[in-house]
Formats: sequence, structure tokens, C-alpha cells
Amino acid sequence: MALAIKEFIESNGLKKGDALPAEAAFAQQLGISRPSLREGVKALESVGVLESRHGEGVFVADFSFDPIVDNLPYSLLADDAQLLHLLEVRTALEVGMIPKIVQIVPAQDIRKLRQLASRMHELALKDVSFEDEDREFHATLFGCLNNPFLNRLVDLFWQVFHRMSDSLPRSDSSSRRQTALEHIAIVEKLERGDAAGLQQAHERHFEEIHKRIMKLRNHPDGAVPSAVQLPANRTRKRPAKAEV
Repeated sequence: MALAIKEFIESNGLKKGDALPAEAAFAQQLGISRPSLREGVKALESVGVLESRHGEGVFVADFSFDPIVDNLPYSLLADDAQLLHLLEVRTALEVGMIPKIVQIVPAQDIRKLRQLASRMHELALKDVSFEDEDREFHATLFGCLNNPFLNRLVDLFWQVFHRMSDSLPRSDSSSRRQTALEHIAIVEKLERGDAAGLQQAHERHFEEIHKRIMKLRNHPDGAVPSAVQLPANRTRKRPAKAEV
């Protein structure tokens, strides 16, 4: 049923925000039952093709990678080989865009990146994770390219590696400090307009993730021991997720 709905969308040139026909008329037009139509709509909603609005109907959804992230198979998040391949693609994409960023990045973006990197370092010195700042850093770095598709890809990669960080050996405080310093190095190269140096700094930024993925190979079953639980009367810090 989902295929019939997609063919209808394509053949009628529907775009994001366009409404599908009312359920009864649409089911009759496709020659299927209303329950079958609902199943097809639900299937397409799960992959982000359609969205239902209460009291309004069903509409063609805006493109988003969110359903991909939400439906990532757990095998990917526990398979070190696949993660390494994904990291290779992420590195190639982000490093490949660096020369263009150096040419056009505005001063206000560089100032914001400096502030974010400094904030990461402050948090790292306190042994506190900084995933929110890290995500904003990557979004800001590539935002000047004004490429919505690239921005979504960059954020997709960030979300994937952030989600899989629970499956990898945790970063210790020294690793977090090193990651923060790598972000500062990226900003310094950007401030100097050093494209080659910035590419190298960006590549080094991914080395920690690579090392942590490689640690999975020390566990034959691909599993990483869970972190030790803190006693109930201990105060927890922000979760020590990996900055990616």
C-alpha cells in the first residue's frame, strides 16, 4: 500500500506541505480498503514521507534524516566495522568542505566557535561532558555554506555517533580535555585562514572516536562492559557521553 501512495505522490507532483485526498476518496481512487490505506500511511509516516495533522489530514512531510536516526538498527551501533566505515564517510565529507569554509566563514561565526570551544574546555576541566556545545560547534562550522542538505547530513552523523556513544568505552576526563583542545585548535586554524592546517586539525578531531571504536575489537562479542553504577547517595554529574 505504501508503494501505491508514493506512486500517487510522484505522479501528481506533490511537494512538502501538500495534502493527500480525504481518506474515503483516496482509498477509492487507489482501489484499496480504508484500513489498508491507513497501514500504508503509517508505514510512510515511520520513514518521514508523510505526516498526519490532527483534524487536518495527511500531508507530504518535509525532508528529514530524523526517521533514519530513529530507525537505526542496533546492529549498526554495535558493529565496529560498520561504525568505522561510517566514520570514514563522515571524515571525508566534513574535511572535504573545509577549504570552502575558510574562504567564506564570517567573523561572527568564528567568534561563536571560539566561545563554544572555550566553553567545552571549561566543562572538560570540571570533568563535565559537553555534547550540546559540541553539536552546536559542528552546526556553526558548516552553517556558513548555506547548504541545508549538508547541514542535515552533518547533524545526522553527529546524532548517529552521539547515540552509539553509549555502546563504546567511555571517554575519561583526559580524553574530554583533549577533545576540547582539538576544537580550540580547529578555531585557531580557522582564525588564521589555514585551510590545510584546519583539515589536519579536523581529521585529528575524529581520531579519538576511531580509537574508541577500535577498543570494541578487544571484546569478542562486540559488547562493552556497562559503567559501574553509582551508589544511590552519590550525586551524578552530567552523563559522560562522548563528544562527537
